[in-house]
Amino acid sequence: MTHACGGTFCDNVGQPMPVDQSGEDILFVRDGTDIEVHVRIQYEGEAERFAWIVPIQAIPEVSVGSDPLFARLSQQTAPRWTIQRSYECEEDSPNYEDDGGGISFIPEEDFSGAGGPDVVLEETVGAFEVVVLQGGTAQEVVDFLDANDYAQDGAAEPILQDYIDEGFLLAAVKLTAGAEVEEIHPLSFRFQADEPCVPLRLTAIAAQEDMGVRAYFLDTARWAPTNYQHVTLNPLAYPWWSTNITPLMRYVELLSLAADEAGGRAFTTDYAGQTPPPNADIYDEGWDESVYIDADPVEALEYIVQQNLNTHPLVRQILLEYIPPPPDLGPNQFWSNIWEYTELIDLDAWDGQGFADALAERVIVPGMHAADLLDTWPYLTRLNTTISPHEMTVDPTFHVNPDLPMVAPQQVTSAPVLCGGDQLYEVAVDASADQGGSQTVRVCQPDWSDPPEFVDMPAALRIEQIPEMGPPQVIQDNSEAILASHAAWDSKVWCESNSEGGEDELGDDESAGGQADDGAMPQNVACACSSADDPGRVPVGLALGLLILAGLRPGQRRWRRRV
Repeated sequence: MTHACGGTFCDNVGQPMPVDQSGEDILFVRDGTDIEVHVRIQYEGEAERFAWIVPIQAIPEVSVGSDPLFARLSQQTAPRWTIQRSYECEEDSPNYEDDGGGISFIPEEDFSGAGGPDVVLEETVGAFEVVVLQGGTAQEVVDFLDANDYAQDGAAEPILQDYIDEGFLLAAVKLTAGAEVEEIHPLSFRFQADEPCVPLRLTAIAAQEDMGVRAYFLDTARWAPTNYQHVTLNPLAYPWWSTNITPLMRYVELLSLAADEAGGRAFTTDYAGQTPPPNADIYDEGWDESVYIDADPVEALEYIVQQNLNTHPLVRQILLEYIPPPPDLGPNQFWSNIWEYTELIDLDAWDGQGFADALAERVIVPGMHAADLLDTWPYLTRLNTTISPHEMTVDPTFHVNPDLPMVAPQQVTSAPVLCGGDQLYEVAVDASADQGGSQTVRVCQPDWSDPPEFVDMPAALRIEQIPEMGPPQVIQDNSEAILASHAAWDSKVWCESNSEGGEDELGDDESAGGQADDGAMPQNVACACSSADDPGRVPVGLALGLLILAGLRPGQRRWRRRV
């Protein structure tokens, strides 16, 4: 099994303390008998010494990963929830314009010690020192890492022993001497293995509650969790109508609730479909490290701008190393006005060959490889979950299922605003066949009032187990409970328009409160929320609402709540 990430620790004033790890991004690429794993860790808090322990099955090839690659994957796959508002009366529109729009959710010192584990790999990769250990006991591994200045956490020892007993090697990673925490970058591990897996048992040592784990897969078909369940999120549980929390917080809360409903260990599919092409942030053919070899610092900065490398996240750290600003000047001020500060340049720090080598290793070569991955593999899957330390008792594994459909990252909801301010949300719900199948469910929010209060509304539409072939096996379908919760709200409120009716617009019968010929109420007179988009259904109490409406003068507003 392939393990993508592990425990992270830091050294705080000499006392080993866990890093407050808030998330992990992992990319898996299965290429024949090899699996390539790219890992980017997000964490909070200061760390004088940062250590990262990764269980792996075989001796890996380790290289610098590409941060812009993860940015590109996120850009393509992050959930996007879009509200498309339309206004029956133009004066209700802010600035007489549609205020709807997309909401996107859219981080060389020698090793000593005798006995214990064998050192089967030792090298410097980018800003990291990497050592791979094989054999020994967990206590011997801890002693070895302590002797070589790796921070440890006592709670990790029994978990390390479990991995050792299962035959895993342990890759230990720390920052090189003098490197700053800001220099942490993605790493890539490539080795022979059977299936992708995330070693959450070790991650639990440093994880926050409801830590986010996003797993990307590049292949020719869609990937799915094997030993974790899969959840389809309930679109009615997403608070389209609320503006007091950020879109990311809304989505994370919904995902956390749905995973908890599945027992705490479940992924949802944010995206499954075409791989995005590489962009210039990942790799640009104009990048050329050779021009820096014979350049002076001023010329080097000019080349950085000419090659559009000044915005790359890893270039800043290389510049800090080879063209450090003086103590009384900020980096941006110094580099942007280097001609004014030529006498302050630290020529002892400058090394053209070293700068070129660092640029190639940390930026150009990883970027070229990342672009090649996106060009080679046509299908991208993104699985997402939140999970708490006490739930990290089983490492999730994954498999390909070519029979699964594509998943678009964007959910779109129409939101007609009736004259006077009553608002409808038309939410697509893929309910079960016995509950009417896929349908549009209207949610009424009278006059921009308080959001709907759905009682006992599940966060997961479905909880599933996904086999290696064929459709998902449904464990729990919440369609009935979801539609019932909506119907309970629908029975208490309704939305209507206060626009002037009349014979010219609707005809005599309709203006008097009658129904249209097909039995449905014209939307510009009255709209009742319903649990299914059934034009023939007239909800209880609608006739009373029409009689009230017929007696209103234009412009009158009343609170409309059924009791």
